[in-house]
Amino acid sequence: MSGFEPECGWNLPPGCFEGDPNAPWNAPDPLEGRKCGDCRYFGQLPIRHEGGVCLFEAMDENVAAVSLADGRGCACEAFEPCA
Repeated sequence: MSGFEPECGWNLPPGCFEGDPNAPWNAPDPLEGRKCGDCRYFGQLPIRHEGGVCLFEAMDENVAAVSLADGRGCACEAFEPCA
């Protein structure tokens, strides 16, 4: 089995290689190009043109809290697209 180890030193399964375009570690970032304002947890405030609140903690973690968010900012790890 030692013959299957790639030169990079990673412990990859047989048939896999570091530059495999179909490998999950080479997949594009799913959040790339996404904006906070496109998330289902973003709530637009009528008094702020691009700003609003993030409702992630209130909706998913049952915490009575919201945080200010910039709708133009990059999406965070909690991003879920609007349906």
